[in-house]
Order: sequence, then structure tokens, then C-alpha cells
Amino acid sequence: MADSVLYLIQGVPGRDGRWRESVEMALTGAAFALPTRVWLAAETVAVLARRADGDELLAELTGFGVTCVADRAHYRDGAPASIQWLERAALATLRDDADRVIVL
Repeated sequence: MADSVLYLIQGVPGRDGRWRESVEMALTGAAFALPTRVWLAAETVAVLARRADGDELLAELTGFGVTCVADRAHYRDGAPASIQWLERAALATLRDDADRVIVL
């Protein structure tokens, strides 16, 4: 069975190259059929919620089977619909169960 990878993304779109680099890394894992999840940090969620293209930015990931999750406590109006909102305990379990965790 393929290793599962959890990317903790702290970069935000439009600020620097960290967002693009993070997306490309997650897509690379997904291209090799690795179960890939992206955990979006609070600031990342806030920026995506403010952007008109937030849904499109995440569609690049979800279109390749990448699951995007975030802490339910960080929910913002306007946040992309493709984000799965999880409680902190569920996020901790997701982190603990991942074969690899990569912080970006």
C-alpha cells in the first residue's frame, strides 16, 4: 500500500512562492498515486476566503484527488467549499496516522 502524505501548508497565495511550491509538491505526490492530504493553516484559510479565486486555487489540488482539510475553528465565510472542516482531535489523528508529514 502506498504511503500517505500530509502536507501542512502555511504559505498563502499571492504573497510569495511558498503557496505555489506547496501546491506543486502535493500534486507531485498525487501524480504518483500517493494518498495526499493538505492541511491548510489558519492564515491560509483566511486568505483563500478573501480571494475571489479561492475555489479555483483549491480545485487545482482537489482535481487530482488531493483532500484539503482545515481546523473547524478557523472557518471563514467565503472559504472554498472544497475544504473539509475537521475538529482538532480529528486533525491530530490525521497527522498521527500519516506515514509522512511535510510542513511547508
